[in-house]
Amino acid sequence: MLRLSNSVAFVMFMLACGSHAAAQRLHRYVGGPYKIAAVDVTGDKFVDVVLGYHMVGVVVVEEGNGRGGLSPLPLNDFSDQDRKINPNDATWSEPHVHNLAFGDIDEDGLVDLMIAVGGLSTIKPGRVLIARNLGEGCFEKQLEYCVPSQAKGVRLVDLDRDGRLDALYTARGSGYENDLTRGRLYIRRGLGNWKFGEPIESDAGKSAYYIETADFNNDDFLDIIISNEHDSCATYVLSPGESIFADPKPLASRIARATQIPGCRSHAVNDVRAADFNGDGNQDLITANLGTSTISLFLGTGDGRFQKDTLLDAGKNGAFLAIGDFDGDEDPDFVITHWTEDFASVFLNRGDGTFAAKTDYKTGLGNYGVDVGDFNGDGHLDIVTANYRDGSRSILIGLGDGSFKAAETKKNGLRRFDGKWIPQGS
Repeated sequence: MLRLSNSVAFVMFMLACGSHAAAQRLHRYVGGPYKIAAVDVTGDKFVDVVLGYHMVGVVVVEEGNGRGGLSPLPLNDFSDQDRKINPNDATWSEPHVHNLAFGDIDEDGLVDLMIAVGGLSTIKPGRVLIARNLGEGCFEKQLEYCVPSQAKGVRLVDLDRDGRLDALYTARGSGYENDLTRGRLYIRRGLGNWKFGEPIESDAGKSAYYIETADFNNDDFLDIIISNEHDSCATYVLSPGESIFADPKPLASRIARATQIPGCRSHAVNDVRAADFNGDGNQDLITANLGTSTISLFLGTGDGRFQKDTLLDAGKNGAFLAIGDFDGDEDPDFVITHWTEDFASVFLNRGDGTFAAKTDYKTGLGNYGVDVGDFNGDGHLDIVTANYRDGSRSILIGLGDGSFKAAETKKNGLRRFDGKWIPQGS
């Protein structure tokens, strides 16, 4: 009996329903690099690249050699192809890697992996996986948590400062007009020995997506903020600190709302990142407002509040952000990707929380995930993007003055062969 992969089956379903153009688009993007991280996975002190794939539950590590070279290591397939959500109608949870997080859970010197995989709005549940780093780019699943909608954000941080990493993750909910199910934030206390406590569940706003953590009220404990993919805001909670797990209860949420632009789609705050952009000692926010092709800068007041945002022009369909000091002046700059385009945009901080006009750098098509790291050991930050629409990964080598060399783009999408995902070209 012929067994179809989830992605192929979904494409055939769309064809049968008359959505030929949409099916063609989905089929073309299946197996493209979607989310990306720059992190030392192998423990050799060199920055590696970790890729999560579009419509495919696969994670791939490209090992860095410290001189700018990257070599792919064996695939990690977390797609769980035989997982049926409803046996009565044979529906599936699409094994899509939505986000990646890293932290050394077992304190063996190697960073372990947390990923959000699969789900579809409120129709199909998603999964959050925590996997042990076995070395050589290989991960082994240790824990799995199911959520009632798409699994979106993941984070490993120590919220109560007890020396153990806690696990944070979101279920997207919906946010569509006909389904206003809100997103949920789940917080599990790290207990050691690959165990986590029962979740504290809190409201995460409409269509919860990325999770960022920073200390917004200067109490020396990390707070939590979540981008709301189908709303014009980011939702944040102020952590009670040491008592968060001693008295577990839902955390009250607040919002930072992006300025809406008349005539533009007001929703789609796709990403949020925190840093002190104006040098006053307080954490500020930037959000990627995909719906209006803008970026909001929210200056923090240091007491858990933020000033009204200042808007920057992101360029068409600005999607995801990464922060780093690209020009060596000790203040944070940032880069934004564009999910339908073939360029990434760099914004240099003048030091006071204002930014010079963006500079665009060509990448592969459909750059979505982005991160920064020093891949060639020259002391300057480089940029890496995951380009899911043309199945590639791009690296922009930083020159240390805020500018970058032309991108080095490599095709590294996946295709299905003999029941397994393999690199394209194999």
